Amino acid sequence: MEGVSQNILLISKSSLSCTCICFSMPKSYWETVPGKKIPSSLELYPIVQSYLQEGYKILDIGCGFGKISFELASLGYSVTGIDINSEAIRLSKAAAKSLEHNRKTEGRAEFKVGNASDLPFHDSSFDFEIMQAFLTSVPEPQARVRILQEAFRVLKPGGYLYLVEFAQNWHLKLYRKRYMQDFPVTKEEGSFLALNPETGDVEFIAHHFSEKELVFLLVDGGFEIDYFRVEELKTRTGNRINGFVVVAKKL
Repeated sequence: MEGVSQNILLISKSSLSCTCICFSMPKSYWETVPGKKIPSSLELYPIVQSYLQEGYKILDIGCGFGKISFELASLGYSVTGIDINSEAIRLSKAAAKSLEHNRKTEGRAEFKVGNASDLPFHDSSFDFEIMQAFLTSVPEPQARVRILQEAFRVLKPGGYLYLVEFAQNWHLKLYRKRYMQDFPVTKEEGSFLALNPETGDVEFIAHHFSEKELVFLLVDGGFEIDYFRVEELKTRTGNRINGFVVVAKKL
């Protein structure tokens, strides 16, 4: 997961007049959040199976504590998970070690600490890549572009990128309000401040995509859309909203 470093304005909701308090978010929320608290509310969609082939090397970008990586390893695929959060990777490695004698996963999952904008792999290293609600955690548009460039670089020609991302849900009052209310801070349509469910404190900036935005992010990055579908996704707080399930091919 990518971090964010910027000043945030807190707006008092107790009155119509706004009280603005400046503070700095941690240099990287996703580097410091406890590994087990990294959101993992989404499952793999069945469409993945129709693209995977025996012997494929898979890269799970923003793997968190390895939920999806282990699922794919149990199906017999070789999976490398990468995440910026060192504790999450430590947990993943420990889990992999505990499964050393499991025939389904033995030696099939490995994990590395790394940044998605500078992947520590050679060109054309992987057959298939996964971004499971990962780009939503990247608040800077140019960082998303860079991440897609890196994903393209390490993917083999003819390989596929599978990604699931939350859509902009303007028809839902809750999200319409958040997009508009937080725009003075986020400076981007579809972005909002993600709050701690217990304390209400700002944790990070989240971004929801329009269809056009996500398509052109991929196409401009050299990918061609092979599969695109709107699905109902579950957020980390349990809300059910529209999102996109996409498979894009490296030409």
